[in-house]
Amino acid sequence: MPRSVRDVAIILIFIGGGLVILFSSPKPPESGPVTRFIYSVTGPAQEAITGAFARVNGVWQSYVALVGIREENRQLKEEIRRLKHEKTALMGEESENRRLRKLLNLKHRHEFPSLVAQVIGEDAVGWYRTFFINRGSDDGVQADMAVTVPEGLVGRVVRSASEMSQVLLVVDPSFSADCRISRTRDRGVISGSLDGGCVLRYISLKSDAKPGDTVMTSGLDGIFPRGLAVGAVEAVRKGDQGLFLEAQVMPAVNFREIEDVLVMLGKQGGFDIRPGLEGKR
Repeated sequence: MPRSVRDVAIILIFIGGGLVILFSSPKPPESGPVTRFIYSVTGPAQEAITGAFARVNGVWQSYVALVGIREENRQLKEEIRRLKHEKTALMGEESENRRLRKLLNLKHRHEFPSLVAQVIGEDAVGWYRTFFINRGSDDGVQADMAVTVPEGLVGRVVRSASEMSQVLLVVDPSFSADCRISRTRDRGVISGSLDGGCVLRYISLKSDAKPGDTVMTSGLDGIFPRGLAVGAVEAVRKGDQGLFLEAQVMPAVNFREIEDVLVMLGKQGGFDIRPGLEGKR
């Protein structure tokens, strides 16, 4: 063995023995030359080892804490998703309850039979502005019965099968209903226009109709009861022939938001009062 290696080994053995003697003694070490020498030699190494151990322990504790935080965050995110789902469901139920309460209040305001129906589809062809409801002839629904919502007139039934019916909307050009302008009491016939609104035609040239006037059903056509809101006048102009005025009308109903409607069990010439239908309310 080379002399230098042997010298280093002897020194390490000496230091190690000193450490064993120093730290195995039950009494506090005396502050002598040997003790000071040992501390001076081993102190830096001991501090380095202690510091390294503290850093490793700190990193480990941080990792353990991070794992716990991640798991807690995952659980919180799951809880947030669950609460959002419940909130959405509750908001949907609340919205449905509000709509149904409005329809029931509308039923109670009328003195004739009616029933609530749900919109289940729209006209897929697109030639007419119509939709389908889940009530039909089995429920007493027939053609030319008025369909409404709390905001106003929706349209009328044009076809009825056993369990579903087709409703022609106010905004369809083939629709027509006898109406009045509430403020002036002028009569006219409302129908749909190609731009998605309505036009009130055959208004007297002497009419004082103005934008903002409310248009209501007159009840004189034998289909729609009097006083259903149809819309508000946006503009008034002379008709093509110059014999009458006509008014552009903004419908009172937002047809894109309709989910439930009220079908009035009436037909041409009066309301249906056949025995048994009074229970269809």
